[in-house]
Amino acid sequence: MQTQWLIPLDGSDQALRALDLAVEEGQARVVKPELVLLHVQAPLSSDITRFIDGKTVDDYHREGGEKVLQPAREALAASGLAYSAHIMVGEIAPTIAEFANSKGCSKIIMGAHGTGSALGLLLGSVSAKVIHLSPLNVLLVH
Repeated sequence: MQTQWLIPLDGSDQALRALDLAVEEGQARVVKPELVLLHVQAPLSSDITRFIDGKTVDDYHREGGEKVLQPAREALAASGLAYSAHIMVGEIAPTIAEFANSKGCSKIIMGAHGTGSALGLLLGSVSAKVIHLSPLNVLLVH
């Protein structure tokens, strides 16, 4: 069975650095992992969605997700590593943790970014929540 590593992507440079690290680590292994790319978008407010049909909302999320995933797809094209790409809508940290568990991933490799809090100096709020919610090893990349 092939090992799967989850790489959450949000369009940030740190997320792309996490992908670069995953590719480098994956290529160095005898048994290559499959990289599972995930972009999670927060749901639109009901103040907006009550005036827009469901297909338009779905298209909005799909197009936004594809825009974020495209640089990762391009980076992986020449890597020789298998990958899959997924777009989901939900609360970001719990969705990442639940998705990693449901896919049987062995670890999560993600970008970390600072906020204004003391914890935020080292971890972003999403990465801190993922660490708290997931039983998997989470590798953070600055």
